[in-house]
Amino acid sequence: MNLTLLSFIALWITSLLPTTGWMSNRGITDYPRPNMLRTSGPADSLHVTDTVVKADSVINWEKMTHDQRKAYMKDVIMPKIKPIFVQFDAKKFRDMKCATCHGEGAHNGQFKMPNPELPKLPNTRALFQKLVRDKPQWMEFMDKTVKPSMANLLSMPLFDPKTGKGFSCGNCHTTRE
Repeated sequence: MNLTLLSFIALWITSLLPTTGWMSNRGITDYPRPNMLRTSGPADSLHVTDTVVKADSVINWEKMTHDQRKAYMKDVIMPKIKPIFVQFDAKKFRDMKCATCHGEGAHNGQFKMPNPELPKLPNTRALFQKLVRDKPQWMEFMDKTVKPSMANLLSMPLFDPKTGKGFSCGNCHTTRE
């Protein structure tokens, strides 16, 4: 279950992003080096924070090459998102790596998003509400911290149920059939 919730951050792989370029040293444009998210230190237990990471630049994920995406994940996403996870659960996420979200395929670059290796999301509103009741800290962390942070880092709006577009749980997780 923890891997299911963690995988919300993996959504950036399938995001469609409107924006401008970002990497001069990798053949696009100016690349601002990210500031590390400062936390008050590792948590000894689960700690939900209202910290939302802001992007230093706007990107267009869809127009980026595989190498540019990989570099963006390494240089921007991980340095900004990992401290949030460590603050939430220092024991579980102190060694967070690409494979934490992308699965074993991250080792050779052969993975799909949403990631079918990750735990599946409930397929009904009732089961999703049960998950919220059973894992309230996780769900609050994902909803108030991870989801908006990843949307910002990917230059993507949050999911809008009226349009059916935007960053959501389904960018990382598949749904039970």
